[in-house]
Amino acid sequence: MPQNTGANISVFGITKYLSLLGHEIDFVSYRKNNDAEMAKRELSQYCNPIILDVQTENKIIPGLLNLFTSTPYNISKFISEELREFIEEYFVKNRPDIVHIDHLHMAWIIDLIREISDVPVVLREHNLEMNIMKRFAERERNILLKWYASYQAEKLQKYETKYCKKFDKCIMITSIDEKQLLQMNTHIETKTIEAGVEEHFLNIERLEPIPYSLFHIGSLEWYPNLDGLEWFLSSVMIELIKINPSIKLYVYGSGMDKIKINEGLKRNVELVGFVENLTENIADKDLMVVPLRIGSGIRLKILEMLGMGCNIITTSIGKEGINAEDSKQIIVADSEKEITSKIVDYYDGKYNKKEMSINARNLIRENYTWPIIAKKFEQEYLTIIEHHNKVNAI
Repeated sequence: MPQNTGANISVFGITKYLSLLGHEIDFVSYRKNNDAEMAKRELSQYCNPIILDVQTENKIIPGLLNLFTSTPYNISKFISEELREFIEEYFVKNRPDIVHIDHLHMAWIIDLIREISDVPVVLREHNLEMNIMKRFAERERNILLKWYASYQAEKLQKYETKYCKKFDKCIMITSIDEKQLLQMNTHIETKTIEAGVEEHFLNIERLEPIPYSLFHIGSLEWYPNLDGLEWFLSSVMIELIKINPSIKLYVYGSGMDKIKINEGLKRNVELVGFVENLTENIADKDLMVVPLRIGSGIRLKILEMLGMGCNIITTSIGKEGINAEDSKQIIVADSEKEITSKIVDYYDGKYNKKEMSINARNLIRENYTWPIIAKKFEQEYLTIIEHHNKVNAI
């Protein structure tokens, strides 16, 4: 499984560290593009991987036909006969202690499992999906896309609250998402368990930074990243180089062809793209920017970079779910003017860079490493299994 998205990193981390705690795991997934063999090699160290040949890319015609169904399009494209057949066959031969379903997109499986087994089933929500679509709709300027996204957001809200209630427990990634979900349906059983960071990030050495260097990490194929970067370039970067022409932004990740750089910014923005060794490339960069305006859940790239001791400026949406304080472990700003001002202040020495870096690493070490997170999952799942067995014994 390529560790190139927050979702992949999080799913792999849960699997790996529950396995290291001594649990046997059957891991069922769809294939994405052509990475099935590589994913099997990585996953087989910690679980029994079963990868089904199902693709879930967006398609125009199914997207339009979805207007006439109650299931949101982002959910419907994950419903497959291949998985139905696999689950039916699997439960004939196997009796797992608990089933972990990852992402709302796969929540439809609960209906089938309930028909053939009484095993406890939990849902891991990496985001409150309705929020992502809602925030996308709020930012969209194309009238038709705005209407379509708003319609899909309404369907997602109904679907998410309906399906989350069917699970023995919904494991949310932030308390913010948990609170909002419960406001819409108080009968949903919830628990917040954050995402984690590999401990090696805590030991990566930072180099003397290139003066006035900024860096951005994230696939531009994920729309919230693209939206945030475009906004930053057009609203903030333009103003920054008027104040200090030496400021330069380095952009890392896939999808560089999706971004267009204004002629006036070309000397100050380098589209590096995907690199094999990201930590090595950013070791000498000074300030990370995460200008998210759309999203939900938790940003693993922020947790990892805090673990490395990077100084970071992000929005309130970017910081959601991370127990970091403004100016202590991270810098938070939302408006174009505020972000510009705080970056200028940062380079003028008005923030204690070293102290923020130490505080950031301590925050991750004490709260967000994968061994800590996996133990929380284990304790929660053992509690659910024990309760389930007691109820069935009555």
